[in-house]
Parts: sequence; C-alpha cells; structure tokens
Amino acid sequence: MQTKTWCVAAFLALSIFQNLAFTSASAKTPSYFTAAVFEFVQTQKCTSDPAQAQKVQQFNLDVYIPVAKLAKSKGADILVFPEYALFPECNRTQTTLFCELVPDPEEKANPCVEAERFSGSPTLRTLSCMARNNSMVIQGNMGEYLPCKGEPGCNPSGHLQFNANVVFDRDGTVIARYRKEHLWNEPHFDLPRRKQYSKFTVDFGTFLSYVCFDIFLERIVQEEMDNDVDGIVFSTMWENTMPLGMTVQFFQSFAIEMNTTLLAACIQLPGQWALGSGVFSGPYGALAYTFDPDGLNKLVVARVPRRNQVLEDPKSSITAVFFNGTTSDWESDGEYVGKEGSDIILPPAPSDRYDNRYHVINMENYTLHQITEPRASIKECSNGMCCSLDYSADSITQTFYFAVFNGTQDTFYPYFWGEEDCLLVRCDAAHGRECATFPLWSNDVFHHVNITANFSTPFVYPAVVNDHFRLVPYSEWNYNTEYTTRGHQANINFDSKNGQTLLVAGLKGRLYREDPATSFY
Repeated sequence: MQTKTWCVAAFLALSIFQNLAFTSASAKTPSYFTAAVFEFVQTQKCTSDPAQAQKVQQFNLDVYIPVAKLAKSKGADILVFPEYALFPECNRTQTTLFCELVPDPEEKANPCVEAERFSGSPTLRTLSCMARNNSMVIQGNMGEYLPCKGEPGCNPSGHLQFNANVVFDRDGTVIARYRKEHLWNEPHFDLPRRKQYSKFTVDFGTFLSYVCFDIFLERIVQEEMDNDVDGIVFSTMWENTMPLGMTVQFFQSFAIEMNTTLLAACIQLPGQWALGSGVFSGPYGALAYTFDPDGLNKLVVARVPRRNQVLEDPKSSITAVFFNGTTSDWESDGEYVGKEGSDIILPPAPSDRYDNRYHVINMENYTLHQITEPRASIKECSNGMCCSLDYSADSITQTFYFAVFNGTQDTFYPYFWGEEDCLLVRCDAAHGRECATFPLWSNDVFHHVNITANFSTPFVYPAVVNDHFRLVPYSEWNYNTEYTTRGHQANINFDSKNGQTLLVAGLKGRLYREDPATSFY
C-alpha cells in the first residue's frame, strides 16, 4: 500500500512539474514581439571641418540615447533608426568625416565592452551601449570606412566608404552589417564589391537588413521568400512618389503582398521628398505608422505577431520626441498634410523641415479614363494588359481617372524598371497633361471599389489610401491573387457603408525580369 501511495505521489509531482515547465516555457515565448521605429528630423548641415563633423554626429546621437530608453519603457524588443539620420547627405570628402571602421559580424565584437579598441568609433560605441543598456536589438544606419590601398578597385583616396546598416544584439554585440547594394544618386558612397549577407537571428525571429532602394528590387524579394525569414528591418530616406510609391503606402503594400513583417524607419525631410515610417504586418497591414510633415521626431511602437501567431491587439503608440528632451503622446498624425506637394508644379521647398514635396510619375504613357458618374463599370487595356473597375460613390465632384500601364517606368532617368499598374486615382491637369499632379486631399466619398487585372508577374502590390494620405485600414478592404491560365489574377475589393474619401486604390505589378542588369548585384 505504501508503494502504491508513493507511486501516485510521484506521478502527481511529475505532472505538476511538467505543467509548471510548460507554463514557464509559454511565459517565455509570447505570441508577439514589440517593435519600435524612429522617424528622425535631420536638422544638421554638411561640414568640411572634422571637429564640427564630430559635433554633428554627437548632437544626433544625443537624441538617439533617450529614444532608446523611451522605446524600452514601452517594451520594445527592437529599435530601428533611419538612413541619413546620424549625418546629412554630403559630398564624398565631407561624408568621409562621418565614417567609421565597422567590424565583421563574425568577430562578435562588442564596442560597448571593448571601449579601448573602439575609442575612435563614437557611433559604434554609442549604438552598442544603447543596445546593451536597454537589452534591446538596435539597427543603426551609418557611414562605413574601409581601407583598401593597393587593392583592385580601390578608390584613389585609398579607402572605400559605404552606406551601411549595423545591427547590435541585446548585449551590444555586432551581429549584422549590410552595405547598401543599390545606391540612389549617392556618388559619395561606393558599391560593395561582393554580394552582402543581410540575415540575422535573434530571440524573436530571423530578419533581413536592407536600405532604401534595395526593397524595390528583386533580390530582397527572393531572399524574403526563404522559409526561415520572419521580416525585414529597413532604414531609409525614401523619396516619396505619387501615386503608388509613397512610403507608408508602399511599405504596407509590400508587407501584405509578401506576407511578412516590415519595420520601416524613414528620415523626416519632407522638403527632400522624405517622410513616413511605421510597423507593418502581412496579415494585418499597418500596425502603427506616421505620415505628417510636422517637423517632429516620432517614435512609433507596436506589437508584432510572431510566426504562426494571431495578434489580438497591437498596443500601438506614437510619441513625439522634442529636441529639448521632452516627449508627448501623439494622436493627431496627418494634421499637417497639405493639399498639394507635386514637385512638377511647386518650386523647391523653402524649408526642408516643413514644406512637403513628392515626385510624380509621368502618366503620359498610361491609358487614362476619366470617371464622371457616381457609379460605373469600366475596362481598359495597355500593351495587352487589361484591368476592370467597378465603383460607386456619393458623387464625383473632383477629377478621378482609371489608369492602366504596362511597360518600362522611366520617370527617374537613368533608373528604369518594369511595371504593370492598374489604379483609380485622384489627379489634376498641369502643363498640358490631363493627369499630371496628385493632390493629397479628397472630398468625394466612395462606398465600393473593385479592381481586377491579370498580371504577368506574381509580385503585385495593393494599396487603398484615403484623404490626407491616411491608409484605409486593411480590415476595410481585401486583396487576393490566384494563378490562372491567363496569368496572375489580382483583385482589390473595398466596401464601406459609411464610405471613405479615397485618393487612390490600385495594384502595382513589378516586372523584375524587365529591370536592367545594372539593377542587380
């Protein structure tokens, strides 16, 4: 009897231990991680004075340090900083003053701990200590200096310099270094001499690190499709382009199409076309974002579902971070979005900080059909690609077009890429062209928009955007694709009883195979 009692007691003890172990394991692996991206207002100027360059860098780092503490107080596991935040875009000689030697991640270097070794690298040390002191993964974008005197392909200066992302783990160790492979009008930086390895793994997933224009080209898409990749950590100074190339719109489109997580931090310099950051998830769209030329630094935070997990609440927040060190919860994002910023009709921005500008696509080669009735069904084609539109609105009092395009996008010579576009868009005439500028305000209320097209590419990026360039919540529209004998059929369907004052609803197909060879590395 004693033996039987002992066995029962042992069984109960084992069961309790297993339950406690399971509960403990569950507590350590939540269904989400918390991401933070920082939209930084660059106020500093280029300089040829080394001492002044150091002051510029330190001024910006002094903004970063409390931002990391703020992100930590909001539970952030990862914090992403934008491109060209620690220093402005300068000429090559001036840029050199901001560059530092960056260790190979295989070295497992920790600049915060190895203070003597990295005494001449204030940026690396500061970022490393921010990560270590806050137990947080941090991605910073910086200038990298690489001596190469006597080596093939070396610059006459005896060194190369790169636009580089550097990732630090929670302990401050350098775990990833990515040199930008596709420069966008950046003669002050060099292209890397070999393909970069951008993948890194931390306790909440495996990610790719990329910079700006890289995300628009095929290699990032191919790498993101690897089964073990959970998302992309993205630093950028994106040049906004209407109608389907604006930061938060394209970032959400990318996350939805690739069914991935995208953590996108952009500099805020609206006078130089740069504005808009956020946290995006394939199944949910935008979890949190900012798009407002208000001249304010902003920290955007949201919970992100881990792989195969359901997100109940993103617990998102936007916090304004002032240069005097104070902060404020921000709930009026979008208030300063002006009606018009098309750079083909406006002069250069008087203030890079407050006057918004964006590029516009030349629509001359698009098939254009102006819509005038409150409801209609339309079909249009361009170079063999056909799209259909079905819509209903309260009334049409402003200028809207149904636009279709299949060909090479050449607005940004000498850069070219292949596209198939199908969209309903608010636009106005200018310079003798019927659809030339793209206001960001709209009054006409749409209740239904359905767009369907057969694409020759599987990579189709959907977008539905509202007045004042607010993203229509993904819960209010749906997007689906399927492969048919006629190609890749894509569809957007928006239905709303109350309606939305839409600016654009559309599909952008990227024809990566038609990009010139120089687009790839």
